[in-house]
Amino acid sequence: MAVSEDARFLTLGPEVASRIQSREFVLLSYMALAGTLLSAALTKEARVELALAIPYIALASSLIGMHHDLLIGAISDFMKEISKNTPGPTWHHDPHFLPRGLRYRTIRDIGTGFFMIFTVATSLFVNKEHILGGHAKTALPCVLWWGGLLCSLGVIAVMLITWGSGILQILLIIWRSTIRLT
Repeated sequence: MAVSEDARFLTLGPEVASRIQSREFVLLSYMALAGTLLSAALTKEARVELALAIPYIALASSLIGMHHDLLIGAISDFMKEISKNTPGPTWHHDPHFLPRGLRYRTIRDIGTGFFMIFTVATSLFVNKEHILGGHAKTALPCVLWWGGLLCSLGVIAVMLITWGSGILQILLIIWRSTIRLT
């Protein structure tokens, strides 16, 4: 039984929406958990190590978000291929719709990046005693601090890769639309 292009297109829309919702749920969960851990760590000196979990959670959250972004992009590319001969304006082929949506998405990416970098940096800062002295250098918190620093670099790398692929997609769409206009 053959499936029409329209049917394939219509079934992929909810999948994209579901992935967007899942990605946002992961982000909101990270925000709630990071805020809770920082609050607990800053209210009592004996609990400051709780904040060391934040860089690890940030890296996991950013990787899950990137996974959803990549799948959204792959599904969107397939939907673009299906809709290329559709008359009238389309999300993927009109030079005004998709690039504008991707530019608006950049606002979200900047806010997310700021929050993740701020919470990770704060968690490492409040635990700086584990590397500056006062505690044994081989203690588990010291190891977790250095691992957290590596995770924070991983978070930045994931954000740059994800953001860079979005910028590249915008430039390709604009370039292709200018070729069609000439």
